[in-house]
Amino acid sequence: MGMAAVEKRSVKTDYLERNPYGEGAYEETLQVELEGKQEEIQIYVEEQKYTEADKKRYLKEAEKELNTWFQRVCGDKGEIRQSLSFPDKLEQNPVTLSWSTSQPQILDWEGVLGTGVAPKGEMVDLMCTITLEEEMKIWQKEVRVYPPRRTEKEALQEEIQVRAEKLSEENSKKMYLPETYQGEAVHYRRTAGNTGYLVCVLSVLLGFGIFPLKKERERQKEELRKKEMQRDYPDVLDKLVLFLQAGFSIRKAMEKLAIDYQRNRQKYHMKERAAYEEIVKTCREMEGGVYEADAYERMGKRCKISQYKILSVLLVQNLRKGNQNILELLEREAASAGEERKREARVRGEEASVKLLLPMIMQLMVVLVILMVPAFLSFL
Repeated sequence: MGMAAVEKRSVKTDYLERNPYGEGAYEETLQVELEGKQEEIQIYVEEQKYTEADKKRYLKEAEKELNTWFQRVCGDKGEIRQSLSFPDKLEQNPVTLSWSTSQPQILDWEGVLGTGVAPKGEMVDLMCTITLEEEMKIWQKEVRVYPPRRTEKEALQEEIQVRAEKLSEENSKKMYLPETYQGEAVHYRRTAGNTGYLVCVLSVLLGFGIFPLKKERERQKEELRKKEMQRDYPDVLDKLVLFLQAGFSIRKAMEKLAIDYQRNRQKYHMKERAAYEEIVKTCREMEGGVYEADAYERMGKRCKISQYKILSVLLVQNLRKGNQNILELLEREAASAGEERKREARVRGEEASVKLLLPMIMQLMVVLVILMVPAFLSFL
């Protein structure tokens, strides 16, 4: 039995070139000849993968770069008094970085310093998950977090506030102010003036005008976000189904979606897409220790759109009940989403035609005037 694969240009081949890492996978259409019959098939070609040696080298280099960054921002003593800017990528290194901390209330996962830090400092573990394809390494450092340095005015205000609260009881009518500060006598004066009333009145009047406008802008922004997520929903499902057909698990398929989206944003300078940002956030939650089912449920709640809630329910049921037909269910949902996209495209086309109706009527009136005025003048 002889079998040969040929391209549409009738050029024989026995292999397909893979794209270099970072350029993504692709589909190739081939014509297959088998016992005198020809069939056209599609082959999914994954991008080229790194060798084990390359992965270890990149992970080791990333660890060295993070050590250099830590030394630069935290110094030899490993101390900070301000928020940190965690690097989300490294130059000339394709690894993915995901940050977390042992005390998010002191230093959150975005590097923002919290309130209520003890003056003597708090020890916090910085953890960065370095990922490259299937390889993963945990980088960890301990840092002592101190409260931000206060200005002289802030220190004076805080000291007087604390001492005034100690001098007075909570249920008393008066709050007594301290008479001295650092051994020196203190005198207080109330600031008074009519400008305060004028500012209040103007602020209220301005607020009545700005508040509805702000609400309307927020509503429009949310509406645009929902429409964008609805447009991206069929693409998300198609890619998810494609990865599952290629043998990926649900979690690996979601991580692949997130990695491809982040890579394309960096490469083509694409704007943020709300649907894919939610997928990235979901993958980060799972990397941070959130159960996979809980992460999918959170994604459905955050999206606030029925389509994504259905997707999250399908994924959660597959994890909890072991639904063997998940691929078939997702294919049906993808087909339904595609039909919904076509219907919305028709609706938008009808809306555009209605908007064009007024300009067309105005043009018709101009034509009628051009024709009727000379005819009317000829009778005079």
